[in-house]
Amino acid sequence: MRINRKKDGSSFACSTPRPIVMVHVSLIFFTSFFIIHHLTRERPTDHYLPEEYAPDSVAREESLRKHHVDAMSQIVVKDEVASQPQQQSSQPTKVEQCTAEQLATIKKQLPPDDCLKNKGQPWGQRCSHTYATRCPDAVWLEDFYTDIHKRRQTKDSFLGIFVGCNKGMDAVNAMRMGSGDATFDKDLWVEAMTQGGKRTLGNSVCAQTTTPQFALPDDTELEPPSFSQLHCIEPMPITADALTRSAQQLAWDDKGFVVTHAAISKTDGSIPFARGDKVGEENKGIGNCKDCVDVPMYSLNTYVSNFIPDESIPINYLSVDVEGFDMDVLLGGADHALPRVHYLEFEYNWMGSWKNQPLSTNIEWLDEQGFTCYWAGFDNMIWRITKCFLDHYDVHFWSNVACVNRNVDDVRDVANSMERLFLETVARKDEVVMDYEHRWKGQNE
Repeated sequence: MRINRKKDGSSFACSTPRPIVMVHVSLIFFTSFFIIHHLTRERPTDHYLPEEYAPDSVAREESLRKHHVDAMSQIVVKDEVASQPQQQSSQPTKVEQCTAEQLATIKKQLPPDDCLKNKGQPWGQRCSHTYATRCPDAVWLEDFYTDIHKRRQTKDSFLGIFVGCNKGMDAVNAMRMGSGDATFDKDLWVEAMTQGGKRTLGNSVCAQTTTPQFALPDDTELEPPSFSQLHCIEPMPITADALTRSAQQLAWDDKGFVVTHAAISKTDGSIPFARGDKVGEENKGIGNCKDCVDVPMYSLNTYVSNFIPDESIPINYLSVDVEGFDMDVLLGGADHALPRVHYLEFEYNWMGSWKNQPLSTNIEWLDEQGFTCYWAGFDNMIWRITKCFLDHYDVHFWSNVACVNRNVDDVRDVANSMERLFLETVARKDEVVMDYEHRWKGQNE
């Protein structure tokens, strides 16, 4: 931005020569004056501000005032902030393209044959990237938080968002993991959700009600983050009601476990959604609505702006599981929400809007946002998709994808762990083959 200076010559155009030292003093004085004036003067309104700071109402003045105060605060604390670790890396990091040898190995480990043969019947789940990612264990993320808790470190905050919360089992486990608070216990949650065993929950593909929960160190109490919150967002009315009642019964709603009855997509409004026959029923979504009621719908940007407005708080964990509309959720968060995300999980599918969205295009888009994505496996197996794409990945089958924001220093250890596990998986070569015979060998005999 250009600083305009007066041109009347009053400071320098003198009829008699001045000593050099006086010229230097004058220059220093007037340069300092104009810099201070530039930094502290009242700004013109709309021309210099983003759109969101220029509404046509009383809020406009408040937005302008806040923007001005924030700018001045940044000037005052500039030297202090410069000495502190930054959340976002100054330069986006790049991902190396897989070598031809690595791609050849990955193609043997995740062969295309079943995917191509069964692409007309994707509901049969006969594809290598389905076999490889069915019920992932995310050891890379659990190890990260285990290390934090073992070293008795305290994070400034933990914020999780689960879009498509379903029975809430994964959400509760994530809150336990991120906050270090042992009162978030899956057994207590199952007891509340089933009403002490009186209510049967919908079936879970990965049996989350019985799988072990995140193990916290038990030798001493952990100091929780100063801010811990998890947003459990569920559109199905019968399930959302059970989630709300359970959180209130356990008094977790007072501890940051926020249940919201809503759908998340690309736009705001309302949308018909199935009432549900059973709490925690899966495979019912926007695309297969029967016996439906209208539920509120937000874009991810709007939801975050309305319910988590403090932009200084990062979104440590975003999970999206919305039966085929996952990319709609992410695209609806591109402007404000997604840049705050450190770690992301979503489902790839053959249903909903996914059927018209190539995975390759969306992986490239996420790469541009700074996310490195992997097929999320189990038993320490994981395959990088970013810069390692194989053609048959665009054949739509249900699969699980995990991504890390490689430009955020706070999760650099997660990024390193995921890449290390990928390289170790590739190094196993023919020991790992995800076709039907090898994936289910011995289980169906």
